[in-house]
Amino acid sequence: MRLFPACDSSQKTESTAVAPELKLERVRFLVWRGEGLRARGDAREVTIRRDTSHAGAVDLRAELMGQGEPVVISAPSAKGDLATQVFSAQGGVVVVHGPERAETERARYEPGEAGQGLISGDDPVVVERGSLTLHGVGFNFDPERGELELKGPVTTQSAEGRR
Repeated sequence: MRLFPACDSSQKTESTAVAPELKLERVRFLVWRGEGLRARGDAREVTIRRDTSHAGAVDLRAELMGQGEPVVISAPSAKGDLATQVFSAQGGVVVVHGPERAETERARYEPGEAGQGLISGDDPVVVERGSLTLHGVGFNFDPERGELELKGPVTTQSAEGRR
């Protein structure tokens, strides 16, 4: 006679739950809106919460397409909500558009109605335009139009000295 263990419904089975966080390394991404490519970029690491739409990135570099040259944003870290497409970057954000280069501690991106959206910040910002350097406290940048608005007080410095 052989004895076989009976299955008991009270026995616990291994959990089949999915981890709430997905971690990806060396990520490349493309963002399309309708037929048009709106952004592309890469990050060393991306973490996405499965139970929410929150995401974080490390060593982010993104190109936003607009009229003329693309806007290139780089930051050591970024986070945001994939559903609302509102993102913030911190740790030394650099924005480059053609010959213009801006640097600030933090910046945020909020989508626009029909266009690319708006990049803005409230921290001190330094903008280099050739031999001219501008210092401000806060900014708004429209990547679709390539327009930068510095908030005050704004000072300028050229190769000859400060004005």
